[in-house]
Amino acid sequence: MVFRGLFMFFIAIGVQFGINITGTLAFVALAMGAVATSRLHLNAHTSKELIFGFFVGLIPQLLLINFWM
Repeated sequence: MVFRGLFMFFIAIGVQFGINITGTLAFVALAMGAVATSRLHLNAHTSKELIFGFFVGLIPQLLLINFWM
């Protein structure tokens, strides 16, 4: 959930200021994948819980981006 919010924040920063932060976005995307994979491997969460957490981190950022931009 934290990485998804950070990912959307970096996208918004890149769009707002017109800068290319592809490397940062790639790193955060890899970190999200690594965390999700480790949680599945350790049986800490199910796939449904990870997808739900993904959207829990995404939706507030999408709602706030409308007020920011």
